[in-house]
Amino acid sequence: MKAARFRRGLAGALAVLVLLAGSAARAGSVLEIAPVLIDVQAPNAAATLSIKNDDGRPTTIQVRLFRWRQAGGEESYAPTQDVVASPPIASVMPGATLTIRVIRAAQAPVEAEESYRLVLDQLPEADRSGRAKVSMLLRQVLPVFFSRGDRSPPEVSWSIASGPKGYVLQAHNAGDQRLRIGQVTLSGEGVGRVKLGGGLLGYVLGHADMSWTIGKVKAFRPGSTLAVQGESDHGAFHATARVTSPR
Repeated sequence: MKAARFRRGLAGALAVLVLLAGSAARAGSVLEIAPVLIDVQAPNAAATLSIKNDDGRPTTIQVRLFRWRQAGGEESYAPTQDVVASPPIASVMPGATLTIRVIRAAQAPVEAEESYRLVLDQLPEADRSGRAKVSMLLRQVLPVFFSRGDRSPPEVSWSIASGPKGYVLQAHNAGDQRLRIGQVTLSGEGVGRVKLGGGLLGYVLGHADMSWTIGKVKAFRPGSTLAVQGESDHGAFHATARVTSPR
């Protein structure tokens, strides 16, 4: 599969991305997956993922890993051999649990924090004629991090940029560690409160830039400063963002 085509497919998958605070995720009451986030600190180089089949039929699972980066406000994903899954494909019988090992195979030491996406696909089963069935199947996309214990905490600064399609909220993380953010609101004099999304907004990876669309807001004024508030995996945060002039 070509990288460009995969990026479009993964972008669609991220719409149903599971990044919950709990220890397990259930998909269609068929597969139970735990954990929903993998975070491995050196000198450890491996973790396990459990997949329980609660369906009454066997199912086949494929697991792939992709390097995850952010630059210029956008995310990108690239095939990698630095982290591998074992086994990469397997069948799970009804009621059984499959254990997947996620292993950092790269020989070079971890630099601060490395980010990956684990893509888990439920593959179509063949019917009696041997042909694959066409059906709605599961895709789960989970975050995977390998890091050093001395990584610096996230240090995120914010700005609001104006463009042809409206405003975008920009985040720059000067720290080593990623920051997961959600429940973000913008507020200021004459603006009221502007909410971004209904919950989880996304991640800002370490030493990376990410942006999210706000849209056209007439009350925004170039040069003004707005308050940015939200929740993160490090607790609630309160910051400010300056509105820049159109380019």
